[in-house]
Amino acid sequence: MSGPDIPLQAFAALLHSDNVATVCRALNMYQVAASYTRLSGGNPLEPLGGEVRLVAREILSRPPVEADEEIRAGFDHLSALNVLTSLAEPEDAELIARVLESTEDEQIRAVATLAAAAVRNQ
Repeated sequence: MSGPDIPLQAFAALLHSDNVATVCRALNMYQVAASYTRLSGGNPLEPLGGEVRLVAREILSRPPVEADEEIRAGFDHLSALNVLTSLAEPEDAELIARVLESTEDEQIRAVATLAAAAVRNQ
């Protein structure tokens, strides 16, 4: 394990955790790193972008989580949709549309609308 790989391995461990709140934190970390790309010249987590997108798709393919002591109801869908605003591919359109059709949560609907727009703008 070389020096530059350690942060990516640590991030991957968070991303693939069995704890939903931890996975949400990883998705949010990726999105923050992606948003700093304009300022810093690159996203240090970008090599794992494909994995991040797949995890987001997995989350959206199941019902949103119920609230617990760590996260609010639907926070997994919010985190997944948020990361898809920068990683969505055309094949994600149907999954995002299903979320838009099924959610009653206004915040999830707003972020899903942004993710859908990201797909359309490709």
